Amino acid sequence: SSFEVARLAAPRMLLSLLYTLGVALAPLPLRRSRTALPRMCDQSSLSQPAQADAADAADALALHRRLKLRSGVEDEFGRALKEGLEVCAHSLRLYGPARVVTSFNGGKDAVAILHLMRAALAAHSEAAGGPRERLRVIFFEQRDEFPEVDAFVRDAVERYDLELCTYSDGFAAGLESCIAEHGSAAFVLGTREGDPNGSGQGAFEPSSTWMPPFMRVNPVLRWSYAHVWQLLRGFALPFCSLYEEGYTSLGKQSDTEPNPALRRPDGSYRPAWLLDDGALERAGRSAKGGKAGGGGGGGGGESGGG
Repeated sequence: SSFEVARLAAPRMLLSLLYTLGVALAPLPLRRSRTALPRMCDQSSLSQPAQADAADAADALALHRRLKLRSGVEDEFGRALKEGLEVCAHSLRLYGPARVVTSFNGGKDAVAILHLMRAALAAHSEAAGGPRERLRVIFFEQRDEFPEVDAFVRDAVERYDLELCTYSDGFAAGLESCIAEHGSAAFVLGTREGDPNGSGQGAFEPSSTWMPPFMRVNPVLRWSYAHVWQLLRGFALPFCSLYEEGYTSLGKQSDTEPNPALRRPDGSYRPAWLLDDGALERAGRSAKGGKAGGGGGGGGGESGGG
């Protein structure tokens, strides 16, 4: 009967509406004990990244469809999401999956670009008619890192079947090594216009002269603080547990504290996504903790996107 058809369709319609509106669907902040990140990058040749796990490939393609659906909504977030997906797609079209590396330091902006690139790579591979390759990500190890960040990065690498390249010899040297080992030509970054190094950049921006030559790819450059949380919470994407504890911008332990704008009268802190004024995003950071990697690259500190 028509009543039975409507009853069966209702849950699907409700889920579609939630995605369209960007309603929070219980994201999963991750808490794990600290284990050193292995250097997992295959350095034997300049070969293509390995093929992705079939289950993750299907999940990434499903995410792309959901993101595309939401990007079709004519509002501020829909337009930002559409631009972000297009920039990621262009990077893969121009340079090819083997030459594009995504910066992943475990911060919120890095989580945003990670999933935009996962989705874009799945769509790119489907259009090309071949299996999806694993997404290559780069992480710069640093002293005084939050153990929660290390744990979150390690968990994400396993969860999403990522090809992780880690370096501990500084940004410029690490980038040079990655370029030499893999022929990398473009690095996808979590830079936003409000970041200390974000002003004046475009979606595609050549690296600074003090860095090795490569193209910076900035899919979330014009995103606001609220847009980042709209993506993470609206699509139930896991993020580092520190954001539940009032941290809004992550650097090193020595220069990062919970945001005082989120402090409750009892001394506890509200979660990061409840910050009303995005201009206060870095209020928990000391002056010496500026966003690293002005030439791009990302990884530790804020350069992959805090």
